[in-house]
Amino acid sequence: MNAFTVSDGSPEDFVARVQREIKSRQFEDIASVRLDGGALVVTFSWIGTTSLTYRVMPESSGFSARLEQQKVSPFHAPFKAGFIDRFDQILATVGARSVG
Repeated sequence: MNAFTVSDGSPEDFVARVQREIKSRQFEDIASVRLDGGALVVTFSWIGTTSLTYRVMPESSGFSARLEQQKVSPFHAPFKAGFIDRFDQILATVGARSVG
């Protein structure tokens, strides 16, 4: 997702939900999520590292996030769509809704 909203909860709660979902899908060796100041950083580590950085913006009862930066490992280029699709499914499961 290039941009998404979460209608309830804080970014910290969202990160905890995403991490639980990543673990339940046995994806924790490859993917992680963390907050870094006002940014949500998603990292894929497998024969190289790819990171997606989202700017987090508070909203009335939740927050929105917009992709600001992508650093894709050259080794991940052929697999990027697969990583992103799996991660988008995780985001949707924990309450993120695509914007745009």
